[in-house]
Amino acid sequence: MKVEYDLISKSQITDKVRECFAAALKQQGKVQGDLWAKADRCKFLCIAKIDGKVAGVGAIKVMTKSDFSNEKAGLPKQSSDFEWELGYLYTAPNHAGKGIAKNIARMLLDEFGQENLMASTEISANPAMVKILEQLGFRLYGNPWKSNIHNNYLGLFLRYI
Repeated sequence: MKVEYDLISKSQITDKVRECFAAALKQQGKVQGDLWAKADRCKFLCIAKIDGKVAGVGAIKVMTKSDFSNEKAGLPKQSSDFEWELGYLYTAPNHAGKGIAKNIARMLLDEFGQENLMASTEISANPAMVKILEQLGFRLYGNPWKSNIHNNYLGLFLRYI
């Protein structure tokens, strides 16, 4: 099994990339809105494929400012320290546990460079992602909040450089 990673900058995003990215987000089921347009919010995105089929995705996207709000993490003053977010990380269930999400995240961080970065993820429902974020220098800040999309609690993870 060989995993191929395609790191794509904003200027390289095509309709084929948008379609592939949107299909992965739809399969994940945790992102709302126009999934096709989500790729256009990204500074960089990464698509992992095995045998030509999408095994995982992730991106550096415009940050979700509302995650810092008093209704969510309760850290509105810290939001001005961030512009970008590590997000849209997803691994297809049949490829979970193979290090794909961690590799995607590392590649994105390497390309992104040395700037503050935020992420949010399910705290207890996704311990693997929490572990990946912590290994990459992110720390949990603020209060957890209940997702509007599913019944899991989310946490705000920040990486200060």
